[in-house]
Amino acid sequence: MSETGYLAALLFLSLVAPLLMSLFGPRVAATRTSCMKRVWTAQTLGALAAGIVLTSARVAPYAALFGLVSCIFSTLLLVQQFRAAGSK
Repeated sequence: MSETGYLAALLFLSLVAPLLMSLFGPRVAATRTSCMKRVWTAQTLGALAAGIVLTSARVAPYAALFGLVSCIFSTLLLVQQFRAAGSK
């Protein structure tokens, strides 16, 4: 897969956390702020992976894998945080 494919995949993955937040996020302001920090962390890790893809073609597959794993992990933590906020 080329660097363009890796960047396209990372771009689509960067939409997961904000869409989850807008569709299923809590309505309480304090909890929403805490969840937004998790979304921004996921976005930052994805941007870091995309920067590495642009910088080095040799490590691009590993950076894309890092972006994928960080997106999945952040999404799971965000969903867990939604459930905890809903049970309060």
